[in-house]
Amino acid sequence: MDKTSPPKSSIKREVFLYSALLALIVMAVFGFFLSSLLYYSEIAKARSVINRTNYAQALFIDGYFTEIIHTIKVLEENKEIREAMASGEETRQRILDGYRSIRQTNKNITFIYSGYENGLMLINDYTPPAGFDPTTRPWYRAAMAIKPETSIGLPYQEIKTNEWLVSTSRALKQPDGRYGGVVAIDCSIDQVVHLIAQHDEYRTEFSFIMDRSGGIIMHPDQSILDKSIQEIKDAIQQNSKGDLTYSTGNVEYFAHYNSILSTGWTIVTVVEKREILRPIFLQVLFLIGLTGVIAVFLGFAQSILLSRRLSRPLVELSRKIKAIISGDELDADEYVYPNNEIGIMAREIGQLAENELNARSRELQASEETYKAILMASPDDITIADLSGRIIMVSEAAGKMFGYDVEEGPGMSVMDFIVPEEHERAHANIMRMLQENYPGPNEYRAIRKDKSCFDIEVNNALIHDRQGNPIQMVLIARDITNRKKEEQQIQELVHQLELERDLAQSNSLTDSLTGLPNRRFFDNALQVEFLRHKRSGSPWSLIMIDVDHFKKYNDHYGHIAGDDCLRQIAHTLKAVVKRGPDILARYGGEEFVVILPDTNTQGAAVLAGRIGEAVLRLALPHAQSDISEFVTISLGVATVMEHVMTDGAQLVALADQALYQAKKGGRNRYEVWPASI
Repeated sequence: MDKTSPPKSSIKREVFLYSALLALIVMAVFGFFLSSLLYYSEIAKARSVINRTNYAQALFIDGYFTEIIHTIKVLEENKEIREAMASGEETRQRILDGYRSIRQTNKNITFIYSGYENGLMLINDYTPPAGFDPTTRPWYRAAMAIKPETSIGLPYQEIKTNEWLVSTSRALKQPDGRYGGVVAIDCSIDQVVHLIAQHDEYRTEFSFIMDRSGGIIMHPDQSILDKSIQEIKDAIQQNSKGDLTYSTGNVEYFAHYNSILSTGWTIVTVVEKREILRPIFLQVLFLIGLTGVIAVFLGFAQSILLSRRLSRPLVELSRKIKAIISGDELDADEYVYPNNEIGIMAREIGQLAENELNARSRELQASEETYKAILMASPDDITIADLSGRIIMVSEAAGKMFGYDVEEGPGMSVMDFIVPEEHERAHANIMRMLQENYPGPNEYRAIRKDKSCFDIEVNNALIHDRQGNPIQMVLIARDITNRKKEEQQIQELVHQLELERDLAQSNSLTDSLTGLPNRRFFDNALQVEFLRHKRSGSPWSLIMIDVDHFKKYNDHYGHIAGDDCLRQIAHTLKAVVKRGPDILARYGGEEFVVILPDTNTQGAAVLAGRIGEAVLRLALPHAQSDISEFVTISLGVATVMEHVMTDGAQLVALADQALYQAKKGGRNRYEVWPASI
């Protein structure tokens, strides 16, 4: 064959394929970015439409009900309406005349009325039936349930006209401070229902309104009123931006929500996702087809050019590389490469190959020296052995730990360093490592050269060949004698604490008032848990509890009632703090404390929340409290995660700081300080 003619090779086909592939990738990337731009543009447009619609509807509804709310607040402040039960017929007639005047002024109002605990009912243009008891009606109960706030959101359909109305009511405070009646306004919401059923640019666009509990109170489809959509409730709780996506059945929706300030409701505007995506999908298909046609054309043109410029030089370069690797001599009549990057590569390939071989030799030598330095510098015994347990190499720490010289280790068995009673278990752990790649750790009784024994912890790993087969094992042994002694000390302290806890019911470790462990018991327990945490490093939390305004409680109700209050709170705390390792104690006065071993910040905070809720559920009256009509507590939570404390009192101080922040922040709450140490 003529040496000057290009050799027959598949490189031309490869150049064509790679050129076409490259062109396809470039066009695919371009098409992807264009499609993405189109997609996000349409999505942004859809979001903008439903956001605009939602915002406009929210403003309308807010204004609609703001006037109603202001009106009912004015009525609630009217002395004649509040005291109508004790008034004569003339006063009641003035009240009804006032109701009619307000209704004539505001055409959205259908009924204005007030009901009282004695059964009295004053309502415009309507005569209640005989025996009608307003206190049993939903609007009356709703207002009484949230007094002195305004109750909004009781929609119903008027029986006679089928018109949709919504009740807004507010409790009436009597001269003696009790709430003995309710004033209410029923207004038409047909305009609102008609508004939320309209759509803007999308056929499937509509809105609906949810009350504070998540129930649907206004919807174009009346069949789902009083129901709730769990997906929307969850999404609103997790999303603070107003935009969300949810599915109902097989239909996925884009949605936006806003809060209606005057009512506390949430208005949600939705549009079906498929209506938005359908035109995008058609345009993307068109772009994909166009991209494919352009890619094939560019690949064909590019392959023709590259084949002519690269095929021959690449073939000759391949031949030369093979000759250098195999050590063959090159022909005297060598192919002259063009004066470009390929030509430069061919001239330097020989030197690069030789340099690469030398560099690899030096790297292997340096790597061996590095591993040897690590092996000898480790404070733990590092042993390399074959799979039968025969030692190949040991670190210098082995001599200090076991009393042997480094030169004595190779050839010995790893079992020579373990007491005979542990051999069977050690063999089983080695088999487990080979079969399951189990790394340990395992604890053994070790034996020194002088026959003395001590405790070690062994971690192990396998060394594999290039095919992934295990060929050797590495064992790292650490002297844990001191740690074992510390564990023994802790066990003895724990045993002592358990004995003292058993005696706490009959000696000075028990608080005589509440029956809980007292401050002395807490101090002992704190010491034990500090030692346990220092050894294990596990998270450890503490909760400080203080009864809010307890001095005012004692001054108002007396010390006997105060003692009974503390006993009820202690009983409640015992019912909530039920985990075995947790320790609940009376810290002093109106303060309690909970020790939570193996508990992180999140777990401690959850428990603190449950404790606060449980005490509030007791509903112990506290007339002198500035924050609640019932007895409340403040809590401080602190957590330690690492070995940086010198004693347990530091954790108590941190919890006390958190308790101070809870009081400063308004009481009846908990604060966490700090998240970690």
